Amino acid sequence: MWPSLNCSANSQPVSVDVVDTGLDSGIHNAAADRACLELRAQGRGSDVLRFHRSLPTASIGRHQVLDRELRLDYCRSHGIDVVRRPSGGGALYLDPDQLGFSLIVGESEERRYLPLAETLRQAAAAIAAGLQAFGIAARVKLPNDVEVDGRKIASVFLARDKLALLVQGVILLETDVKTMLEVLRAPTEKLSPTGLGATRERLTTIAACIGATPEWEMIKSALISGMELEMGPWLKRKDTVGPPSCISPRQLDAEHSMAMRLAWDDNDGDFIESLVRTPAATLRARAQFSPHEPLLRRIEFATDAHVTPAGFFSGLQDVLTGLPLALAADAVRHFTSRHAAQTVGLTGADIVRSLQQLADKHLLTQNHRFSTREVNALMPCFENATPDTTAVLGRATVMLVPYCAKPAWCKWRHRDGCSECGKCEVGDAYRFGRERNMQVTTITNYEHLVDTLNDLKARKVAAYVGMCCGNFFIKRYRAFAEAGIPAVLMDVSGANCYELKQEEQAYAGSFEAEARLDRNLLERIIRLIPPARVRVGNGARKES
Repeated sequence: MWPSLNCSANSQPVSVDVVDTGLDSGIHNAAADRACLELRAQGRGSDVLRFHRSLPTASIGRHQVLDRELRLDYCRSHGIDVVRRPSGGGALYLDPDQLGFSLIVGESEERRYLPLAETLRQAAAAIAAGLQAFGIAARVKLPNDVEVDGRKIASVFLARDKLALLVQGVILLETDVKTMLEVLRAPTEKLSPTGLGATRERLTTIAACIGATPEWEMIKSALISGMELEMGPWLKRKDTVGPPSCISPRQLDAEHSMAMRLAWDDNDGDFIESLVRTPAATLRARAQFSPHEPLLRRIEFATDAHVTPAGFFSGLQDVLTGLPLALAADAVRHFTSRHAAQTVGLTGADIVRSLQQLADKHLLTQNHRFSTREVNALMPCFENATPDTTAVLGRATVMLVPYCAKPAWCKWRHRDGCSECGKCEVGDAYRFGRERNMQVTTITNYEHLVDTLNDLKARKVAAYVGMCCGNFFIKRYRAFAEAGIPAVLMDVSGANCYELKQEEQAYAGSFEAEARLDRNLLERIIRLIPPARVRVGNGARKES
């Protein structure tokens, strides 16, 4: 029997079987977790803490879009399993050099009403406490990571099913960064506050921290002690090898089907997409509208946030389908309140903002004849304001252009400015901007972007337009948000540093591949910026 600290003075001890199922396929481990969670939700089975490792696996969060997060072709060609966790959170690459654990328990009365964010914090604190036993200075990085000197070493994820709780965790013993970057479409520089530095510098491992990987039993014992300290159950060791329940071929097939759901094919209908970035999560939505009115014919949400109840988004989608957009915000608030929904990483206001962004893009298709493809290439950045692309463009005085859209041979590629030679779309952007009397700046590296945005903020520039790839916007959201200036950003096509795994070179300004600006989209955007105006003072303008 392991010593314990209870959750509270009124908590009843919880007996948890500790098992180690060793190395298995990612699909088998996912099926075992799902089966145990479903049993506990039905009041059957036992509480269990299962340690395990996975063969190479791409693990995606319950609410994420499959093809927006993973390079599926790479996974297929390299025999990498793809699984969808019952828990929230972001996509992971798992391999045998990572120790996983799954804690499945029936929830006590006290824990049932514990906020989702606090349960996540306790789970991360349990790992941190276990690692501290080896002299590792681990600490919690909210909402669900564990760090050592700013480098990620572990993550935790949660799922609730009725009165059952699943806590999943992954601790890095070693790490295969090369394969990780091949598998995950979303770049990993989100682990760094600045976005600078190599991926290896944003991750750390137990081996890197103490010079070697301790014995398995030592690691497990330390983690168990950390869980007792932070989460409070009595733990009873049970020497078991193999799965905690028999997993049938049917369950494995079901797991594969579960992984493949929530895939957004770009050719699947005429969907308008929105993208809302918060400090801790990304929220995506896509919708089809009735032809001549802002009526939601179909809507879907996706996020890397943690959300309970587990079926929250599917229920919300049903409520919103067929509803006029004018009623959608109230419907979200009512549904969230009625279902006692909890979220970590986003709020109901963010969901409303995603709907407002959809409505704004729908108006562009109706009033200005933008195509669905064109509005989906727009990434509005309107902090604390209702999305209104037309109004923002009416105030825009600055255009920011990425250096990577200039040809590699161009003498201006790594310099601010353009000769407007007519041999690339950047020249068109400079000409369009000049015709609108806009300040056009080529961003030459990440630090230059931050400095430029700070300068625009100091000069109280009212709004700007810019170009960057979608991945850069998602992961470098902090720079745009902290500037606090309304902006309309356009996605770039062609080669980008994230697909080529060269984001470090791009941030430093030494990326050599060529991105492409969408000239037609740029021209449509420019048409919404009033012509022939003269700048007055700090970015304001008057008719010339």
